Amino acid sequence: MSLSQTKSNTSFVYLVALICLLAVAIFMFSKSDFFLIDSISLEGLNNVAGDEVERLLGTVKGENIFLVDTGALAQKLKLHPLINEAHITKKYPGTLVIQIQERLPAALILNKDKMVEVDSQGVILRYYDTWPQKDSPILTGIEIPETIGPGQQIEDPGLKTCLQFVGQASPDLKAIFGEIHYVQDGQIFVYLTNGIEVRMGIGDDYGKKLKLLEELLNSEEFKIMEKAIKYIDLTAGKPVLGR
Repeated sequence: MSLSQTKSNTSFVYLVALICLLAVAIFMFSKSDFFLIDSISLEGLNNVAGDEVERLLGTVKGENIFLVDTGALAQKLKLHPLINEAHITKKYPGTLVIQIQERLPAALILNKDKMVEVDSQGVILRYYDTWPQKDSPILTGIEIPETIGPGQQIEDPGLKTCLQFVGQASPDLKAIFGEIHYVQDGQIFVYLTNGIEVRMGIGDDYGKKLKLLEELLNSEEFKIMEKAIKYIDLTAGKPVLGR
């Protein structure tokens, strides 16, 4: 073996040894206290308390940030009935950034002696023993199984229809909906805050009828005769006024 080959082999061995030492140093540094989680940043919370989120996370503070399974932690957070999605990222050296997407209330269901708050997918958010101070539309005629609770979805075709109806209504219309009543044959009746009954009939797409209703309620002609009107029938798609 020539001198140049010997030097080349020696350099290669030194290089390998250096890489190994560097890898060991990086590994040991990553396991040091420098990378222990000491801070949790919560974003997107409006209705969920921060301490509730931290209880679901468990004793994550003090753990090595490299060893934390963010996907598993996110699934734990989704056990909260008010949390729809959770995304967790690592901010080195020791911070977890948690972005929360909360479930938004869509309606309140009058169920026997309780009020049940649900989101647009029919997931139960809360139970109220007394009448809550909420702006959400009130739904009646919906049966809620006694075997389900917060965080679970109500599988009821009537509720699905009502939530679709509510989702298609404008904010101005929702503000004057006193009660939305579902009849088991599929019909929807709306009772406005001014006492007028609105018969919406049957259908999955109520957008056109709701637009007609809003135009009618905003018309000068309707405002003149409003006090004399008892009901508005939109069953056939054309407003019929009853006195």
